[in-house]
Amino acid sequence: MKKRKEQKELSSVMTRRMLMVGGGQALLGALLVGRLYQLQIAQTDNYQRLSDRNQFDKRLVQAPRGRLLDARGRLLAGNSEIFELRMLPARISNMRAWLNRVRKIVRLRPAEIESILKRIDDQPDFLEVTVRSNLTQRELSRLAVLSPVLEGASFRKSFRRIYPQGWMTAHITGYVSPANKRDVKANPELRYLPASRIGRSGLERTFEANLRGAAGVERIEMNSKGKPVRVLRDKQATAGDDIRLSIDVGAQSFAAERLRRGKSDIIPLQNPNVQRALLDNSELRAHVTTGDDLVLQDEKGRLVPPESGAATVMDIHTGEIKLMVSVPGYDPNLFSNRLSVRDWRRLNQHPRTPLLNRVTSGLYAPGSTFKMVVLAAALEAGVVSQSTRYECTGEFEFGNSIFHCWNDQGHGNVDSIQALERSCDVYFYQIALKTGINRIHDMARRLGLGLPTEVGFANEKTGIIPDRNWKMESRGTVWTPGETVVAGIGQGFVLTTPLQLAVMTARIANRKYAVSPRLEAVIGTTEMPEFPPLNIAPEIIDVLHRGMRAVTAGLLGTARKYDIDDDGMAGKTGTVQVKRITKEQREKGIIDNIDRPWKERDHALFVAFAPYKRPKYALSLVVEHGGSGSSMAAPIARDILSYVLAESKQEAV
Repeated sequence: MKKRKEQKELSSVMTRRMLMVGGGQALLGALLVGRLYQLQIAQTDNYQRLSDRNQFDKRLVQAPRGRLLDARGRLLAGNSEIFELRMLPARISNMRAWLNRVRKIVRLRPAEIESILKRIDDQPDFLEVTVRSNLTQRELSRLAVLSPVLEGASFRKSFRRIYPQGWMTAHITGYVSPANKRDVKANPELRYLPASRIGRSGLERTFEANLRGAAGVERIEMNSKGKPVRVLRDKQATAGDDIRLSIDVGAQSFAAERLRRGKSDIIPLQNPNVQRALLDNSELRAHVTTGDDLVLQDEKGRLVPPESGAATVMDIHTGEIKLMVSVPGYDPNLFSNRLSVRDWRRLNQHPRTPLLNRVTSGLYAPGSTFKMVVLAAALEAGVVSQSTRYECTGEFEFGNSIFHCWNDQGHGNVDSIQALERSCDVYFYQIALKTGINRIHDMARRLGLGLPTEVGFANEKTGIIPDRNWKMESRGTVWTPGETVVAGIGQGFVLTTPLQLAVMTARIANRKYAVSPRLEAVIGTTEMPEFPPLNIAPEIIDVLHRGMRAVTAGLLGTARKYDIDDDGMAGKTGTVQVKRITKEQREKGIIDNIDRPWKERDHALFVAFAPYKRPKYALSLVVEHGGSGSSMAAPIARDILSYVLAESKQEAV
């Protein structure tokens, strides 16, 4: 009986448990069914989107950079389609081994491998890294064969920046180079564009925002192994803007070669190693041998490196710059990829600083080209008239000092126009003293000196046009009359850029307006710039014009051999000492410029406008350590202006 009772209770317990288990299973089944319904039906669209997101990879597409064109549409900076090898670090277990495998095909140097590894460390591993740009067809073919075992490798079509004119327009175009950390911080989008190139100098930098364009977006369908299957483009990349410049490539090339050549009967050295060896020692040595294709000897039997300097020509009515030459130049194509340490060191350590844009950043005492400023200030102040005469005996005694004229025999009794024609220093010493440095400063500013031209280049120098306040603020001492004497011939503290000298000359030639330079072409009459009035009396401008014309056309003009036939040219020579001549040196006899070490030779300058009767173009020219403005700078300037005028006449036909 007792046993039967226990069996009954056990059966009851088991039944309850089975019911509980069954109920639990039913509940669990219901939950699973509900979840399956939610996953498969209710949230189908949502999970389809998630699946698509895993199946497709989104990437930004580099936009073609806008082009820089000359006034006639010829290419100064453009793009060439290339293929790049990139790697995706997230899919590569051993970066160094991967790169060592690739280097057998694309010849990566050890330093390049270390640079790539550093870039990988500096960014998230889901971002691609460019391993090699501008792959050859042979490299592409060999890499394609290897690609099945190169996990994380991809080939991308990209653009390489090209500069067809090379060094001749390098300081105008500037160059681009790969985006760095600072660029990415300023524009995070660049992080996703491994091929990005940023303008670093010249107009590439100035117009970076216009030239860059807008990136596109593409979706890449991936298979289960993460390999791309097909590309779907969501948004087309928008190319950057093309910019047409006022520069004329023909004139630019002619001026660059003419300036490098210096004196027209000398062929400059082309071998940079020989150039470097001769910079500090220009004597012809027995152990130096060159072929006739490299060099001709000058009149004293010396080997001649190419000249250094700057040349600018601008339209006096529109301000358009027709040519802007700085020599020596450099090849901007070197920067389009990652510049090697060797090339960078070579450019930076070159004794003639090829990276320097001498037109806007080179500072030079203007020398006698400043005499128009001094004469204009003196005429405006009423301290002299056109007919005011001074006697030049070859020196000017003032206080305890003697200031010498370049012509130690003197120029005799000269008026203002004759003083410009013959570049009489003694005349300008005296009128500078009578005028005062503050009036000279004010006139120089009106003519564009000592002020930024705002032509669009970073690192443009403003120069120095001193006055009394400047001396106190910069030196902590008072201005002295002797300093005014030296400023009267454009030396002492006075410093200008070649572009400022071109602006000064253009304003004098224009007569009415304070024209400013520009590098963007003026297209049609609607874009004609408006300039403020110059506010210099016409009769003063007349004296300057007549004096400058006498320089090239007068019987005793310092550039009388170098006038332009038919059109006529008005100009002013300048010869600037770079090393002070002591009293003892004068007594012993001044060493000829050509017999001095190159860096101790005078600078040669020339400014001009032409045609004389109906001026159109203004020019400034500096030949570093070139010697005389009359014998070196004037003939080069004559040839350049003649070329520009001839081109202008052909366009008008």
